[in-house]
Amino acid sequence: MRFANILLALVALLCGVSSLLPQGNELAYYAQNYPRLYPLIYRAQLYDVFRSWYFILLVALLSLSMLACTASMLRRALRSGRGAVEKAAALPNAEALDAAGLEKLRLYLASIRCKEEKIGQSFVFHKNGFGRWGTFLIHLSILLTIAFGAMALYLPQVTDRSCWPGETLTLEDGTQIAVDSFSMYNAEGQLDYASVIRITLPDGRSAGPQEIRVNYPMTFGKYKVFQWSYGAGGAVSARSLSTGGTDRFTSLDSGSVLSIDEKNLIEFLGVYEATPTDGSEEKFVFYQVRTVRDGVYEDAAEYRPGESVTLGDVEFTFLDPYYPGLRIKTLPVRAANSLLEAAFVLMLVGLFICFYLQPVLVKADEKGYTVAGPRAEKLRLELRGRLAGEKEAQT
Repeated sequence: MRFANILLALVALLCGVSSLLPQGNELAYYAQNYPRLYPLIYRAQLYDVFRSWYFILLVALLSLSMLACTASMLRRALRSGRGAVEKAAALPNAEALDAAGLEKLRLYLASIRCKEEKIGQSFVFHKNGFGRWGTFLIHLSILLTIAFGAMALYLPQVTDRSCWPGETLTLEDGTQIAVDSFSMYNAEGQLDYASVIRITLPDGRSAGPQEIRVNYPMTFGKYKVFQWSYGAGGAVSARSLSTGGTDRFTSLDSGSVLSIDEKNLIEFLGVYEATPTDGSEEKFVFYQVRTVRDGVYEDAAEYRPGESVTLGDVEFTFLDPYYPGLRIKTLPVRAANSLLEAAFVLMLVGLFICFYLQPVLVKADEKGYTVAGPRAEKLRLELRGRLAGEKEAQT
């Protein structure tokens, strides 16, 4: 168990490092943002801690250690449960007792709901026999947490996809993920990338809309979708002034052309970010475009998102150029996350049993008594105080 504690501390330390250092980015990102630490980050594979050889080795050793501990606790629980009452009846007395003390002991143990059995000339008082399984359940839950956590970490297939707000991407099995909106700032004006998405499975079941952020994914079916990155590109909506029909065009880059006819077209030169030199406002984004109107080339012009330009019968409105990058994890075992949660619940059950449902096993006769079972010292002191009188108990 000491070896397991050391391994667990090392795993916790590496998890802390992975929380402080962004994981999964390109090496150039670390070279730019952590120039002094970059050699260590690269050599120690701190950019992808959970898939490093040393982390996998630590988890494997921890699993083997916990497996051995769990097996030992299982043997101990089984061994202590076999004939526990009969074995207790054969124990020698550890404390002296007379007939009056025996009656006082019986009354107290009955008040705490102990069962009483007479075996030969001895009385055995016992309760919470299943409490001996508490330590085993704790060890088993830790082992299951490691196993199910490894399943949730290493088994999913990871895919990175981009999708413009208002559009839908379709996965290989027909699952559709629709992006309703994307924002880069929260209500307080702080940088906080978030998307509102909806998921529709091939069988027609759907969930959402739900907001996702970097550390707050949406899980539905066998999919877990994270807000992972963002990109920028040209996006414009087109509306016919005569019919009212609309259309959208996205992923427009430098050189993209939208043509109404041979004499009217719009050419995208780029999307740029700028900061006013007079400090009148924060950084803003604008489109630079060139239009051909009735066969005449016009000078390049700048438009901000929300502004429009009309060519012939069509009104073009420039949209927000940012779109989210989604990280989609496909879980081959759909219940992996639920199993992990069940392991945590099992751990809580084991802790509750250990702290609040400890086994009680007391053997007594007219000459004395003894306390058996695990963690007997606390009960031994309690009974000694009860039988010695209130004054000695307080002392």
